[in-house]
Amino acid sequence: RSLAAPNALHSTTEEVVNLLEIKRLYDYNSWANERVLESLQLIRQEVFTSHKQASHGSIRGILAHIAGAEWIWLERWKGSSPAALLPESEFETVEIAAQRLRKIDRDLQEFTSRLTQEDLDGRRGYKTTEGKAYSNVLSDMLLHLANHSSYYRGQIATLLRQSGAVPQSTDFILFVRLKGQ
Repeated sequence: RSLAAPNALHSTTEEVVNLLEIKRLYDYNSWANERVLESLQLIRQEVFTSHKQASHGSIRGILAHIAGAEWIWLERWKGSSPAALLPESEFETVEIAAQRLRKIDRDLQEFTSRLTQEDLDGRRGYKTTEGKAYSNVLSDMLLHLANHSSYYRGQIATLLRQSGAVPQSTDFILFVRLKGQ
């Protein structure tokens, strides 16, 4: 695959992203989210909610953003385009946030388990929270979301370290080693 030739990225004669790779990536995503949630069990509520100079303000805000993004993309892939992410107020405590994120992860796992290669290679239309309509290849959106979640998990790890906590590693290669793959 050459990134230099944008029109050749999605040939109709070859698979761009393998279905098994996507399922494995979402197994990893769920595992990594769980590792973050386990790290959060050791912090006080004030560490979870205290405002920092970070995107989305606090660990709670970042976790709500991860969950909200995973939820909204899943809804888009199912044919609905919600007008907003889940509000941060729905993530009041670590326990409540963990329940919300775990439910979303289970729903993502169920969704990816039912996909076919044809689904992955097909386009899906959706609207952004600003109401702008787009259509993208499903595999591109799935890759985007997993990358998005990794980016924000890294921000949570940084804030945990700054508060004196030790976050669990969410490295993909650790996932591979622990799963014996």
